[in-house]
Amino acid sequence: MRGNNKQTRYIMSWGLAFAEQGEMDKLSRLSEQGWMLERFSRLGSGYIVRRGTARRRIYCLDIQHVLQQEVREYHELFADSGWEYVCSAGNMHIFAAEPGTVPLHTDRSTLYEKYRTITQTSKIIAGSVTLLMLITFVLRHLSTQVWNLELLHHLTSVSILLCALLFLPSIMVYVAYTLRLRHYSE
Repeated sequence: MRGNNKQTRYIMSWGLAFAEQGEMDKLSRLSEQGWMLERFSRLGSGYIVRRGTARRRIYCLDIQHVLQQEVREYHELFADSGWEYVCSAGNMHIFAAEPGTVPLHTDRSTLYEKYRTITQTSKIIAGSVTLLMLITFVLRHLSTQVWNLELLHHLTSVSILLCALLFLPSIMVYVAYTLRLRHYSE
C-alpha cells in the first residue's frame, strides 16, 4: 500500500481475472482495518481506499453491461438483497454487504452468466491485439524489404513494442476467464 495522503491509499490489484476472490477478501480485511473501498484506480491496476470507521464487510464483484438508464434499478436490485453498491469500472461492479448476507451469485447458471460476457470481450481484445501485432510485423517487413521507408520502419518498431506490452496480458486475461467460464458450464 502506498499513501497519497493520510486519508486515501492506493492498493495494488493482482487482477480480477486471476484472483477475484482473493481481491474481495483483501478488500474485506482492509475494511476491518478502517480502509473502505472508494473506487477503482484510474488505470484499473488497483483500488483507492479511504480511511473510515473499521467494520466487517464482505465484497462481491458482478460483471455485466448496464445501460445508463438502468443503473438505478440495477443498484436497487442488489440493495433489496442487502448489497450496497460501491464502485464500477466498465462492466465490473463491486458491492459490499454485512457478513452473512446471501451471495450475489448462488448457483452455477448465474456464475456462468457473470463470466460469459467478459469472456467474449476479453476474446475480442486478445484477438484484436494479436491481429494488430501481425499486421505491424507485416508492415515492418514491407517497410524494410520492399518499400525501404525508414519512417514506417521506426513507427512499426514502436507499434510492435506497444503490441508486445498488451499481447501477453490480453491473452492471459482471456485464458483466465475462459477457464472460469468452462468451470461453471460443466
